[in-house]
Amino acid sequence: MATLPLIDAAHHELLAKVAAMYYERELTQSQIATALDLSRVKVYRLLKEARETQVVRILIDYPLKRASALEERLARRYGLREALALQSGAGDAGLLLRETAQLAARYLEDALYAGATLSICFGSSTYEVISAIRRDFQADVTIVQATGSLPQALKEYDSSALTRQLAQKLGGQAQYLSSPLLADSPEAAAIIRQQAVVGQTLAQVRRADIALVGIGNLDPATSGFLRAGVADSSQLRAYRGGGAVGDMAWQIFDSAGQLFPCELNERIIGVTLDELRAVPQTIAVAVGENKARAIHGALCSGAINVLVTDEQTATHVLATSPAAHRPVM
Repeated sequence: MATLPLIDAAHHELLAKVAAMYYERELTQSQIATALDLSRVKVYRLLKEARETQVVRILIDYPLKRASALEERLARRYGLREALALQSGAGDAGLLLRETAQLAARYLEDALYAGATLSICFGSSTYEVISAIRRDFQADVTIVQATGSLPQALKEYDSSALTRQLAQKLGGQAQYLSSPLLADSPEAAAIIRQQAVVGQTLAQVRRADIALVGIGNLDPATSGFLRAGVADSSQLRAYRGGGAVGDMAWQIFDSAGQLFPCELNERIIGVTLDELRAVPQTIAVAVGENKARAIHGALCSGAINVLVTDEQTATHVLATSPAAHRPVM
């Protein structure tokens, strides 16, 4: 997914206000121009910018056709509770993710129930799933932030922002993890985890009924690690050269699904792979042939039991994996 340009808060507010007047209140561009003392050309340009920067996101609810044979093979190969593979001809990576996120959103809507606790992590996949949840869908649930917070620069994809957005959309409760994502050292991370307010939220994360995560492949060109300033490109290349294939909830793992031995894993504040294994239903959303090895490793970890992807990615994952496989338990 392409990195979006940063928008300062005041301009973001203006874009959102103009967009809300046009798309929600259904005012004409001339009416908006009069109300805000702007030219009609200025209103047009603001609406165009709002779409280009994804302040406005137009969701088209496509019929969701699934590749059932691939789903059965994935579920059987990895011992999954369920696998969902979207039939899609989308050539654009962003469009493919959005379409797959719609499939994941419908699954999540069915999975949620009154009183449930859902933990969520950072990522564009989580962002797209939340965006795809229907506006009229409501659920009496608690949304828990599963990983620490990121700098302001990535606020749209940060787990705290996503927690707030989803809780507001569902009409549920939000519980935040009052901690930075990355501690200065493993020792500092241990101290932060012992703080009462942090420990209480992490305990709630461990008691979650459902978890929603994405899967990264540590590619320096696209990795959230790099964009968030958590690791630089040389570190990512070193991890990959040492056998790491992907990350999930900021935890780096190898092709067998084992936690990769690096200090960075010890400095992350949030849910661990072991804790995800204990969640009754952990849903991972990931697309892209370049993520096949990472998805395979994530499935091998035993930390997820529901995978939502597309048919091309599913085919590459199956080609990556051995004929017989048992996830880590």
